[in-house]
Amino acid sequence: MKFDRSVKREIGYVSIGTLLFTAAEIGVFFALGKYTADVLYGAILSACAGILNFFLLAVTVTRALSYPPEEEAAAKGLLKLSRIARMFFLLAALAVGVILFSKWSTLITIFFPRIIIGVRAVAVKREAPALPTETEGTDELAETTGEETETKGSEEDGTDEN
Repeated sequence: MKFDRSVKREIGYVSIGTLLFTAAEIGVFFALGKYTADVLYGAILSACAGILNFFLLAVTVTRALSYPPEEEAAAKGLLKLSRIARMFFLLAALAVGVILFSKWSTLITIFFPRIIIGVRAVAVKREAPALPTETEGTDELAETTGEETETKGSEEDGTDEN
């Protein structure tokens, strides 16, 4: 399966961001004097589970988008099945981490990919170019008839022609 360049980039952002947040979390545990090997193992398990969950989501969405339009129901079924399987996988990873390792480092770390995704969504939204809200020199009626209309100046732009 071949990923689109933007999908690879997002997987990279989520992976790197999760690893950086996990390192910061381990540093906080160390600074608080609560660091043990269990904290490290729980954080690593949870970070790997979160990154793998996002990767599997990307694989599933890419695969579902490759379905022809007439197989839309099959694509939706694939997405639903994937979500259920990924949630069971995350629950199993959390159970192992909470039982065998530090429950707090395991539970905190599992949210890092979601935080990164949310931050990326806001950042990408801000990077997107704004769509023009007004058309200059034309209106919808003139576009349908093929005529140009003149726009009068306004007080805001300093070209008041009234």
